[in-house]
This record gives sequence, C-alpha cells and structure tokens, in this order.
Amino acid sequence: METLMSGGILMIPLGICALLGLAFIIERFVVLGKVPDDDTAQSEFEAAERILLNEGEVAAAQHCNAGEGPLNFVFASLLKRFDTLMIELREFKDTNDRLAQMAEKAGAGSLGNFMIQQKELSDMKEELVLETEEAGKSYLGKSLVLLNTIGNIAPLLGLLGTILGMITAFEAIAVAGTGDPKVVAGGISQALVTTATGLSIAIPAIVAYRFFARRADGLRGRLEVYGHAFANALLIAGHNQMDRAEAS
Repeated sequence: METLMSGGILMIPLGICALLGLAFIIERFVVLGKVPDDDTAQSEFEAAERILLNEGEVAAAQHCNAGEGPLNFVFASLLKRFDTLMIELREFKDTNDRLAQMAEKAGAGSLGNFMIQQKELSDMKEELVLETEEAGKSYLGKSLVLLNTIGNIAPLLGLLGTILGMITAFEAIAVAGTGDPKVVAGGISQALVTTATGLSIAIPAIVAYRFFARRADGLRGRLEVYGHAFANALLIAGHNQMDRAEAS
C-alpha cells in the first residue's frame, strides 16, 4: 500500500481505471455466457414465432421484453423496427395505390401492383436484416469500447506519472544537489510506480478486449441466423395483417 501511495495523485485515476476494467470484464463474461446454444436458441425462436403468428405483435413484444438473453433483445429490436416500417408503409399507401393505378392504365395490368408489393417487401426485408446485425453488435459489443479505452489510457496515465515523477526528482536535485540519493528517491519512486501500475492495468484490459471481441464475432453469427428467421416471420405476419385489412 505504501508503494502504491508513493505513486502520487495519478494513482487515483489509475485505481478508477482498474476497478472499471475489472467490472467490464466480469460483465462481459456474464453477458456472453447468456448466449444460448443451438437447441435453446431454436426453442426461444419457436416460442417467439408462435406467439407472433397466433397472438400478434403486441403479445410477441411483451414476451420478448419480459425475457432475458440476446435473442429476446434482437427479437424485441426487430419488432420495434418492424412497427416503424409498417407505419411508414401505411403513410405511403395512397402513393403506392396511385402508382399501381397508373401502371394498370399504362397496360401493365396487375403486374405493376405486384412489382410495387415486391419492392416494398424487399425494402422491409433489407431493413430488418440491418436491424438484426445492429442489434447483435449492440448486445455483444457493449462495454468493449470502454474496455479498449481503459487499455489505451492506462499506460498514458502511467507515462504522465513518470514525467511528473522525473520533474519532481530534477527539482529536488536543483535545490539540494546530487550528493544525497534520498533527495531524488521520491520522484523516481513515483515515476516507476505509476508506469508499472499503468502497464499492469493496460495489459489485462487489452487482452480481455481482444478475447471478448473475437468471442462476440463468433457468437454474432448465431444470433443473426435466428434473427433473420424471426424477420421472415414478421414479414409473414405483416402480409397477413395487410390482407385482412384489405379484405375488411
């Protein structure tokens, strides 16, 4: 403790970096450990899909928001994005209807309306695919930027402490001369302690960041598979909803 305290005022931000780094490492272990295996993921997907197709989007959103884990997070994000897309689609319905009528008058028959519907479906599918990727990155990559930042700034803080310690040592030499080694011992001690502490924090933080980043990249593919499948279920539910609206 006395050795650490000899590092001076910069030991406070270095201590904060150490605590935050440890907290983020533990948090990432817990979060990435919640990614389900294939059997569990399939069961979660089937449950969410069944509620969506049988009970509707509201019930599916309540189910996903009440659940835990990355798949429920991705499904909830897709439901929110799909709801926004459906609102936009209803807003542009009159415009699309006029385009279909113009195509029909031009001799395209029902082909024009079919092409417009296919374009709408393709655009929605693309938006949902992007949302799946962003949701997966957001869940799996959370806190990694902060962990990487700690790994980068900790040695810089240690270097700053080194410079301050050397300044203190040279000031002591200027006042008392070089005859007594104890005169410069305090400044040199501060320089070495802060450097060692900064490196001791940075090395495990950077190693953990690299490990978790690779782990997240490997797990994201699994989330995207089931996210894309749930997006297809949303498109089917949305198509059925529009068919019922037109029939009524």
